[in-house]
Amino acid sequence: MSKWDIDPAGVGVVTSRVGEVMTALDEIVQAYGTDLEGAATAAGTLVSGDTGGKGLVGGLVGSALVEFVEGTASELQFIGTRTGKSVTGAIEATLAYEAGDVEMAAHVQHEAAGVVDDRLEIADLKRGRL
Repeated sequence: MSKWDIDPAGVGVVTSRVGEVMTALDEIVQAYGTDLEGAATAAGTLVSGDTGGKGLVGGLVGSALVEFVEGTASELQFIGTRTGKSVTGAIEATLAYEAGDVEMAAHVQHEAAGVVDDRLEIADLKRGRL
């Protein structure tokens, strides 16, 4: 059986810092969405046929940005999901360790490490990342 040497106070500091980073990341993601909308709007539109400029449709850059966002949304969402589950697993494993339940701590740690999004793995395979 492996030997454990966990510093619960250290785990608390790290998980607190991760929480702060996740809050900042959430703000960045919100700004990312706003910035993409602004970029799509600023890129202009196409004018449709005989409408005298009244039949505006989305522009090519705006369409490309929408396609990009749709293609990367699950990856972006997965960052938060994975981080949250990892932090929760670390906290639960530490609590179990403090309570003297090393077997339960090992199980919780293993479960947190096993969070996988099959869609991302398939996408990574297609991109040659795995």
